[in-house]
Amino acid sequence: MQVNRLPYSTKQTVTNQELLEKFEPVLRFARSERFFPMAVEPYLEKCHIFPSGPQGVIGLLSHLNEPLPEQIGKLQGEQYFLRFVNDPLADVDAWVWLAVLSAIGVAGGWFLLRWTGVELAVIGALTAALIMFMLASPIRLRILPAALAALFFAALEAAPIWFFLRPSRYVSITVEYLVLFPLYLVILFYLSIRTMKFILDYVIPEGPGLLMDILSHATEKIAGEAYAQYEKILETNPQPVYYGRVVDEKDDGNDWKILQYHFFYAFNDWRLAANGMNHHEGDWEMVAVYLKNDQPYAVLFSQHGSGNIEKWANVRKALDKQDNETTHPVVYVALGSHANYSKPEVIRSPELYKQGLVQRVAYWIDGLIQYLFLLINPSQKARQIALKELTAQGTHFLSEDAFIYLRDEEDHYIVSLPMEIASGDGFRVGFQGDNLREGVIKSSSFLKRVRSDRKTTRPPIKEWRSVLLEPEPEWIQYKGLWGVRSWLENESGPPGPRWDRPEKNLPAAERMRWAKPLEWLAALESNELRKNSEQSFT
Repeated sequence: MQVNRLPYSTKQTVTNQELLEKFEPVLRFARSERFFPMAVEPYLEKCHIFPSGPQGVIGLLSHLNEPLPEQIGKLQGEQYFLRFVNDPLADVDAWVWLAVLSAIGVAGGWFLLRWTGVELAVIGALTAALIMFMLASPIRLRILPAALAALFFAALEAAPIWFFLRPSRYVSITVEYLVLFPLYLVILFYLSIRTMKFILDYVIPEGPGLLMDILSHATEKIAGEAYAQYEKILETNPQPVYYGRVVDEKDDGNDWKILQYHFFYAFNDWRLAANGMNHHEGDWEMVAVYLKNDQPYAVLFSQHGSGNIEKWANVRKALDKQDNETTHPVVYVALGSHANYSKPEVIRSPELYKQGLVQRVAYWIDGLIQYLFLLINPSQKARQIALKELTAQGTHFLSEDAFIYLRDEEDHYIVSLPMEIASGDGFRVGFQGDNLREGVIKSSSFLKRVRSDRKTTRPPIKEWRSVLLEPEPEWIQYKGLWGVRSWLENESGPPGPRWDRPEKNLPAAERMRWAKPLEWLAALESNELRKNSEQSFT
């Protein structure tokens, strides 16, 4: 029997570097992605390292005067974390200037208007302090308009005390209570409805993000500063980077070569970018191409600490200028989270992220509030949508996935659930061929304009710079976190490419995909078979 061999044989003598370049993936990002694969060294130059336990303190003291890239490879244990943005609070000088100018304002106000001038100066100083606090605090900036709207509404409610309960020299009591007061009540009722709608549309959806930002120490302000620092890094490091590793294994008489492509990102802003489940500094992801007896067998994609598998025959490959299929798999990177997918897709569900009970509960409560508000919405169409859904689902509307497909008459999502947007309609890095035939989804169809049109800075160079992990650099040995440690484990920075996230009071263990890549392959194949059998059964 004649056996047709695929034109990918690696039996000829090739170096690991050449092999990695032959199969290096093409990464397609969403349009509004802000962070791309980068070199580790410029990130570490911006970082400070901190201990998270007594052993960490001792370890840092013993390597205190060494540069950080050398230092982290020598630190023993996992009681450390890196911080990329090192000025989380407003500049101290700004508060000093505020105090000086406030004192001058109070003195000037007393000199010009006596107590009235002092009151005006104090009000101005408090307003400035409030604005500075909002900019420096974990409170999201989009909450500020809602706070001002609430203050305005409170002032309207307090107006009768000042206006209607005091005698007026210009308006008679009859006009005041039979004309102005009813008119005022009508205006107040209308504004109260509009204010409530504003809060439900713009404030409540930010609630989970606000809560999680505070717990994660990766606020909207920190995300903005991380993006600004990454922009500066791109000026001197303009090329995307992957860290390549080749592992040789044997299994049941088969020779395997596992080509691992590790990608490092300065920040994971999934929550800010797509209402996602987490936010943290630093992000490690990986794509692996498995060669079985010199033939491509499968591609494995990292996704939120776990992964997915696609057999080589089903993987999308980049095309050259003559429309010939190459050996470069096309990978779709999710907006903000940087999870890797084999095809363009948008997943909208609170169950995207299996770990993190607090996050899931927060988003469920948020969705339930938005859903129930439809029942008292001034729009009759909105109420009809809610009532129809309630009739169809019964008590099921309280479940976690009840809001996934709920849309209005204009086909817009009503409840802002987390979304995994692997659309591929933005920056593309890797082999440059016939890029238009790879398939994309418009991410702007699923995101509000403020998110889909946000400012981005892309690397000037679209081809990879590959770094072979032979020999391994010292930072591979670092067992701590590549980002700030959070009060919630799932909001902390990730461990490095080699190590799993350490369990409480236990030493860090090697990742399965690093130490036992064939076992990782077997585990993902088993999960794929189970999912296929469940789908066939249903």
